[in-house]
Amino acid sequence: MAAATPSPPPSSSYGYAISLGSCVAGIPVKLHYSYFLLLLLEFASSLMNYRTGNESYPMYILLIVVLYGPILLLTILVHEFGHALTTKRLGGTVDGIVLWPLGGFALCGPVADDDNALVGDLKVALMGPTTHLPMSLFWWATYAVTRGEDRGLWPTNMIYLNVLSTPAGFFEILSAQALYMNIILFCFNLLIPAYPLDGGRVYAALLLLVFKLKSIAAARVTAITAMFISTGMIVCAIITWFVGTYAGGLYLGLVGVFVFYESHELWAAAKRDGLGNHSIFGRKCYQDRVAGNNDSETHVPAQNDDAVMT
Repeated sequence: MAAATPSPPPSSSYGYAISLGSCVAGIPVKLHYSYFLLLLLEFASSLMNYRTGNESYPMYILLIVVLYGPILLLTILVHEFGHALTTKRLGGTVDGIVLWPLGGFALCGPVADDDNALVGDLKVALMGPTTHLPMSLFWWATYAVTRGEDRGLWPTNMIYLNVLSTPAGFFEILSAQALYMNIILFCFNLLIPAYPLDGGRVYAALLLLVFKLKSIAAARVTAITAMFISTGMIVCAIITWFVGTYAGGLYLGLVGVFVFYESHELWAAAKRDGLGNHSIFGRKCYQDRVAGNNDSETHVPAQNDDAVMT
């Protein structure tokens, strides 16, 4: 299952993307070429779990292509527009949205620079996962309309190949899987405090706002928490890869590796007092709120340029 908000690939690779236009609020959207690797990974996973001799297998492949193609793409896009439109509403700038294999990211500048800027940044982080609630409702309603008479109002997460063999059954399974996709993305991004996921952004902001930690201390706590969680994700992916109990185990492992890398980079930046160039902790609202006039902590230069908001 894809996560929607890890940090982006290097800015030098933005050129390796397909422009999808800018039909919403003038915000340009690009699809990174590497996004199609996700479909390849899911197809490889399907080969490991199903026999090609099964007559319903082609419908399963179609399900995977539709689910991890246009549906996931649209889901991530709505998620990122939640971040981007909230940023614009709070006085920030948005340079664009890029979709890539590990989800998507919005190129956003900090919100309006005032006393509530850190609260505004927290709101921006929350609005991405929040978009999954109405999307979940939509897919549940779609399932309720297309479900078979012998199935309950709440779908199972299992994919039954015999049900896929009919058009109505295909849309029933598709809507059920899309529903679970949105629920997982909501929980994964909001409830898991692992930087650079949205939950990690919320976690970092709360460390500053509620627990009044200074910038370096908050960065270290955020990084350690994320490294611990990402290690668990990698171990879980390895186990499920061999046991075969979770089809998204490979993707979970890739996300875990990426989260560990990003959190380790945050830890290294905090260790060398190099948060001034960090896309999140280098923002002026983070530095002003936590550094104050306390000489016991070195105040790193605040970042005023547009930052990458994941």
